[in-house]
Amino acid sequence: MAPLPLPSASTISTTAISGVHVVKLSGYSHAKQLLGTGECVESTVFKAAGHSWRVKVYPNGALEECGPGSIALFLALAGGKSKADTPVTFDRVERDWGFEDEGLGGKLEDPEYLNDDAILIRCDITVLNDPTVERRDLEALDTLQEDKTPPAMTRPSASTITVTASAGCHVLKVSGYSRTKLLTGNGNHIKSAEFKEAGHKWRIRCYPDGAHEETAGHVALYLELAGESTDVHAKFQFNLVPHGQLTSAPHSGRVISDRVIFGSKCADNCFGFKDFMARGELEKSEYLKDDCLYIRCDIIALNKPVVKLHDPDTLLELLCCCSDDLCKNIHAPDKMEDEAYGKPRRCLGLTEMLLSCLPIPMKPSQDPLFHTEYSRL
Repeated sequence: MAPLPLPSASTISTTAISGVHVVKLSGYSHAKQLLGTGECVESTVFKAAGHSWRVKVYPNGALEECGPGSIALFLALAGGKSKADTPVTFDRVERDWGFEDEGLGGKLEDPEYLNDDAILIRCDITVLNDPTVERRDLEALDTLQEDKTPPAMTRPSASTITVTASAGCHVLKVSGYSRTKLLTGNGNHIKSAEFKEAGHKWRIRCYPDGAHEETAGHVALYLELAGESTDVHAKFQFNLVPHGQLTSAPHSGRVISDRVIFGSKCADNCFGFKDFMARGELEKSEYLKDDCLYIRCDIIALNKPVVKLHDPDTLLELLCCCSDDLCKNIHAPDKMEDEAYGKPRRCLGLTEMLLSCLPIPMKPSQDPLFHTEYSRL
């Protein structure tokens, strides 16, 4: 019998590359207040583990069923739903993965997580390289040594997302109130001149006999975005101001309870109150004097987020919350990697920063607007 031929042999070697990116989100309270469920801010594009990415932060959760205090974090492959430690595949169909709802009970109230209205988000990424396939001699197969060289530690990258809001106030004087009753029927309105506040142009609409049939006998007030097609996330408040107190802070009024979006998806770019005040009540109040009244409108509008990619050499400066003037001397550059990888000095406050971004309830001082219902024309 002829001897059996020696079998052939080959190897498959799998390797992976890792990277770390830290995102600092400043102005968290503005994002929480003026973005709705399913709306996000995105980091700038950064490179880690051999690919380009973005981090998406949903301050109020990604899904409608997300409860209060929810926040969502997603990693998106730039250029285009599982737990963060579960292997996933980024491709042409699924270009982003992450946490849809991280409601963790208001732990961001702890200064360890929230400082100066900013939170830190760390993203650790490991990407599987294409396997290396080689043909080998059978005799050499058992002698092949596994490469046990530890992977080189890459310096973490960092970026910032800065969310800001602009605030403004406008006072409208309506003279000849009694003559507004000459407008026949409800649904008719008078309109203010165009004014610019909170970074945008607006008008106030006043309906002396209500905006809809069911609210006849009421004064209706609406805020209109003038001449813009871009989306504007905003909150606003109407107050009637007593005569002689135009510079005083408002003490009562009606306010949109949630942020509204003026823009391309609104047929008339107008939101407000169809039954702001009964006419009989207004005509007996201190607000109507000498046949005129003053309407004050306070507006808060979200500015376009500013995103920036930082040089690795500035990472400690970005993360450190310490107010000590000697901070740069305390944090020697050669300790940067240890601190970013989970061995921070005390003032960095990164002990629990393996990144679940944690939600925070709105502080009263951060939300000057109180709750009520609103309507759209």
